[in-house]
Amino acid sequence: MVSGKSATRSADANSALSSKRVLRMIKHNWSWYLFILVPVVGVIVFNFYPLAEVIRLSFLNARGGFIGTVNYEILFEDSLFRVSVVNTIYMGVLGIILNLPLAFILAVMLNRIRRGQSFFKMIFLLPIIMSMVSVVMIFKFIFSPDPAGIVNSFLALFGVEPQLWIASPAQARETVVMMAVWKNLGYNVILFFAGLQSVPEEYYEAASIDGANEAHKIWHITLPCIKNTMIFVYITTCIAVLRRFTEVYAISSEYGYPGNALMTIILYIYRQSFSTLFFQDIGRGSAAGVVLFIIIMLITALNFLVIDRDEAGIKVSRRRRRRI
Repeated sequence: MVSGKSATRSADANSALSSKRVLRMIKHNWSWYLFILVPVVGVIVFNFYPLAEVIRLSFLNARGGFIGTVNYEILFEDSLFRVSVVNTIYMGVLGIILNLPLAFILAVMLNRIRRGQSFFKMIFLLPIIMSMVSVVMIFKFIFSPDPAGIVNSFLALFGVEPQLWIASPAQARETVVMMAVWKNLGYNVILFFAGLQSVPEEYYEAASIDGANEAHKIWHITLPCIKNTMIFVYITTCIAVLRRFTEVYAISSEYGYPGNALMTIILYIYRQSFSTLFFQDIGRGSAAGVVLFIIIMLITALNFLVIDRDEAGIKVSRRRRRRI
């Protein structure tokens, strides 16, 4: 009994000492904690609270009554929502396939330029500062379905028939993706360029002495050295393409025409929640928002899982080589 009481007293004494140390640390660094409190409150107010509110609304009907998971059941039975998911994923995958390799190639070319780098960086950044609505208006003029349109006139020189482009259900998604790639390409180019600037020049010089060509340098030096940059660009691009809204809304308003080809998940959420042309159901729109959040979380988690497995495999192979 005595030993038990002594152990309890020592534990209480240790907890008291630790609490006193925490209080002293807070008093000593209270200004730093105050600075940290500002962004923490911002994240809670502008991120976590809206997310919790969306989840709550997803269980309510248009009149505010609790209906459980009915909105989710209706959502998965809605053919328009399924079309929006397919369109979002298709345009997202196509945008990533076009954006990332092209941005990396342009960044490598920009990194090799010794004069005029600032000028070319400005050229790449110009589309970013333009509003998406103005970019849509420019591309609607360039890709006009009229035979006298700029692109159709150019294709006519090679005997190609006029294309409908944005007015065609078979070509609208690809046209929008090309427009979005042109608009956002410069951002990824600058990120890749910043990563390339951190690669020591001595690595390339040593590889040249060993007889490595340009392809070997890129594969064995450049890509491993900017791996973290590539992961960041890939993850942020994946999230951005899943949240596609402004360009499709500027082209098709709430309809998603032609033939629902431009109906994305975000446009579906807007149509359900804030429409001025269709019946509003904030509960169903919130349910669609929750589904989109889950999709983004799953894709992000899957990407990190694959990346972690690759890094683990590389570490194991290096250990085996060292043992050999």
